[in-house]
Amino acid sequence: MASLDDDLRTRLPRGVLSDLGGWTLYQSFRTFTWPWLLRRGILFWPLALFAGSAFAAYHASSMGVWSDWPPLAWRACLAGLLTVTTGPALATLVRHLRPPVFLERVLVIAAIGLGLWIGLVAITWASHYHDHLMEAYTDRSMKVGVFAKAFSQVLRTSIDTSVFVWVFAGGGLATIYYLGERRRLTQYATQRQLETLRAERSAADTRLAVLQAQVEPHFLFNTLASVRSLITSEPARAAQTIDALADYLRAALPRLREDRVEDATLERQIDLCVGYLDLMRVRMAGRLSVRVEADAAVRASPFPPLILLTLVENAVTHGVEPKPGPGEIAILAQLDGDTLTVTVEDDGAGLTPGITPGLGLANVRAQLQSLFGYRAGLDVSSRPEGGVSARIHVPVAS
Repeated sequence: MASLDDDLRTRLPRGVLSDLGGWTLYQSFRTFTWPWLLRRGILFWPLALFAGSAFAAYHASSMGVWSDWPPLAWRACLAGLLTVTTGPALATLVRHLRPPVFLERVLVIAAIGLGLWIGLVAITWASHYHDHLMEAYTDRSMKVGVFAKAFSQVLRTSIDTSVFVWVFAGGGLATIYYLGERRRLTQYATQRQLETLRAERSAADTRLAVLQAQVEPHFLFNTLASVRSLITSEPARAAQTIDALADYLRAALPRLREDRVEDATLERQIDLCVGYLDLMRVRMAGRLSVRVEADAAVRASPFPPLILLTLVENAVTHGVEPKPGPGEIAILAQLDGDTLTVTVEDDGAGLTPGITPGLGLANVRAQLQSLFGYRAGLDVSSRPEGGVSARIHVPVAS
């Protein structure tokens, strides 16, 4: 918006031209700017010269006195040029002085009013000269006198013109466009911002879809690999795991596909993780326990999809599962002002020194960066009592 409003020499955007009805060359630029004034003059100056010359030629041919044409023509042309130029030129000068917005509008309106007055004075001056020429015919025959009087009235009407044409040519209609220009530019800039936000949202959704496509096979392959190892040693538990997996996927996959960033809540993500952990409990012969601490207000907070599931899966795969004996995974959530903190803790094997984070944590960081930029973060650390704590901070609307 700043660039559109500050640069008075650039063409108006096409979206603004449609509101202006940009049917002329000069309306491609902002009203009362030098490019606008020059291109308007290219249209109006020849019209003013033609009208003045035609008026004088009509008078001379009708009266049969061609010696009247030069002095009347230059006066009529000058009056026309002053009418179409003075007000817009003064208003353009005011705008390029860049006074405050309110003062600029007042001065522009005053400039157009002054220009209309000068144009009226110029037209009156040319009309009076025409009256002076017509008075020269009063001492001729009655026939010529009657004709001259009637012709004088016709020409006077044409040179004085209508109020509409006078105001239009003097910049009155341009003033209406000028007063609405800032509103149109603001609407255009707002529309462009909305389009940019939609494009960014679409790009973010595309990136998230790619990340989801990476997360889902990762989870499925781990589970299927575990089932494969159980088939020969514990076929009954393998069958229970497959049944639990089928139940989980039947309920979870539609939600994985349908959840949009703006619709996802922490409660839905926790329910998804609890369903996954129920499956893992079956696969691990019941040695996994789960603890969730999140009140109703916190659960209702928006939270991006699949991020929490990735952390829970990491806690199972790299924490509890490799550790002999029972293990626990805790999901803790709390609101602190406009920040939501969600923690996934396990009492498993802990971090291995020298091992870099895997694809799951990289995807989590990529999603947080895509959705929130630097306002969100992921911290992973070892717990003093053993295991790992993964903590996510995301902003929430106040």
